[in-house]
Amino acid sequence: MAVKIVSDNCCDLPLEIIKDYDIRIVNMVVRFGDREYKPGELTAANFYEKMTTEKVMPQTSQPSTEEMMHKYSEALQDGSEVIGIHFTSRLSGTMQSAQIVAQTLENDRLHIFDSRKASLGQGLIVLEAARMAKNGEPVSSIIQVIEAMRENMQCIFSVQNIKYLISGGRISKGKGMIAGALDIKPILAINEEGLIISYDRVHGHRAALKKLLDIMEIRGVELSGQTIGISHASSMGDAEFLRDGMIERFGPREIIIGDIGPVIGSHVGPGTFAVFFQS
Repeated sequence: MAVKIVSDNCCDLPLEIIKDYDIRIVNMVVRFGDREYKPGELTAANFYEKMTTEKVMPQTSQPSTEEMMHKYSEALQDGSEVIGIHFTSRLSGTMQSAQIVAQTLENDRLHIFDSRKASLGQGLIVLEAARMAKNGEPVSSIIQVIEAMRENMQCIFSVQNIKYLISGGRISKGKGMIAGALDIKPILAINEEGLIISYDRVHGHRAALKKLLDIMEIRGVELSGQTIGISHASSMGDAEFLRDGMIERFGPREIIIGDIGPVIGSHVGPGTFAVFFQS
C-alpha cells in the first residue's frame, strides 16, 4: 500500500525536494499588521526585507482546520496510508489541529507524528519518510525510523539580532541589552521535548559560526554517513561557510541548505543560521 507524507511549511525544505517527493504541505500564515500573506506571496528575501523596514512585527497563525481537513482527506482518498509530520507541539498548535482533524476523519490509515523539531530538523525527518515511502517501505518501518531520528536529531542555531528573542519573550529586555552591547551571540538548541533552550554563548558573529561546527564535532555520530541540514534567514554567506566547514571537517554524505521561512523567521529574525544532524 502506498504511503503519502504530509507536513507543514515550518519544515523549510527546498521547494524542489517537496516537489520531487510529492510532499503535501499545509501552511501556517504570516501577517504584518492587518495584511495577511498567503503561501507564495512572500519570498524569504521579501519577508526579511519587510521585517527590517515595517514598523510592526510580523505575527503568525497555524493552518486552518479546513485546509488540514482538505489536505488529509485528499491524501487518503485513493486508499493510501498517510503520515503527517508536523512542527513541534511545544511551540505551535499545529499538531493539536492535526490531531483534531485525525479524530474527526476517524481513519486508521492516518498517522500523526510530532517531529518535536523545527525548520530542517523537522525537514530531514520529513525527507527520510518521503524517501522511504518512495522506495515502497511500509508505514510501520517508516514510523520506526523517524522515531529514532527524532530522538537523535540535534537542532543548534544562533540568532544575530537579539531583539527578536526579546520581543518573543525568549529572553528579558535587560539581558538582551547587555548581550547586544557586548556582542554576545546566543547558541540555542531545540531539546528532546521540542522546546528552545540556551546551549552556550560566544562573542561575535564568526565565533558563533565556528561554535556550531565545534558542537557538531563533539555531538555528531558518524557525520560522514549523514544527510546534514543547514538553514538560514537571509544569510546565505553564513550557510556557505558552514557547508564548506562541514565538507572539510566531516565529509558528510549529503548537505541540504534551506531558507528559514517566514513563520519561523518571524521569531528569530534575519541573520539566524542553524545546523541539523544526528547524534
